[in-house]
Amino acid sequence: MTLLQRFKHKLFARRSVPAQTNSEPDLALASEHWAARARQQRDATLPSSWAESPLVINEHINPLVSGKPDRGWLEAVAVNYFPEPVNRCLSLGCGGGGLERHGLQLGICTHFDAFDVSAGAVDIAIEEATKVDLADKIDYQVANLNELVLPPDTYDAVFASQSVHHIEALEFYMQQVSNSLKEGGLFIVNEFVGPNQFQWTDKQLRLANDMLESIPEQYRYCIREEGFKQSIERPTIAAMNAYDPTEAICSQDILPLLNTHFDLVEQRDFGGTLLHLVLDNIAGNLEADEEGKAILRDLIRQERELLEQGEISSDFTLIVVRKKSAQPA
Repeated sequence: MTLLQRFKHKLFARRSVPAQTNSEPDLALASEHWAARARQQRDATLPSSWAESPLVINEHINPLVSGKPDRGWLEAVAVNYFPEPVNRCLSLGCGGGGLERHGLQLGICTHFDAFDVSAGAVDIAIEEATKVDLADKIDYQVANLNELVLPPDTYDAVFASQSVHHIEALEFYMQQVSNSLKEGGLFIVNEFVGPNQFQWTDKQLRLANDMLESIPEQYRYCIREEGFKQSIERPTIAAMNAYDPTEAICSQDILPLLNTHFDLVEQRDFGGTLLHLVLDNIAGNLEADEEGKAILRDLIRQERELLEQGEISSDFTLIVVRKKSAQPA
């Protein structure tokens, strides 16, 4: 057993708890929610969110994060920062495991450690990695990322994709990521950095509802349940806690803390300030025919113009930061 394996064996004996026996109700609820979400993403036939829409990805998100319609954020990171595979990477909030499988296929590293609070999501990640003969290159574990103590000076890079906004103990989390990175190691974050617990601004709601009203009703039927999407509301805190108490719990604090704990290498904002709200639960409908696609492109144009004019700020970003150099004694 290697030093790292002994450290992890001791760590997980103390800290890793299967979600169904978790004594913290909030994390148990979040675990169940994200296990269901991982199954939904695996089995989905129609995209229900803005970031799952192929047209939005190719014509809006990819050009902003990589400069090319056919190059996603992880491919761009691989090309720009990993000309040769590094030894070991860490994925925090791995969900169903798509990032690790893709990262290995892109040659980012030779091995991933990956953690998620949801035992159900981790089970899916292991199953999917096994299907493509990558299970021996990814070590999946269940862990509460608010408490997870990471081994120091271990990872060449740490990845987090749409998971940091579920972390409440952000200061501790950032310290652990920094400590776990080797000298000069990268922390690569694809993240929602908008309002805490989706407390949308009045202006955001007004603009988003104007966009929604411009969409013909036949494109506004809900994908995840019966009925039509009629309006966009600011959720109550009680509703957010009932849905997922970790959702965007400290999202607006992510960028300030990243800038405190790391050195900025690159930041690429990709909007979502309005499209996230407008397209939730209806995104796939607009890709069914040319009329729908034209409407979707116009929505993209509207958000782009508002971002460029400074009328709204970006709620989503890809940010690459580097571990701060050790200060001489």
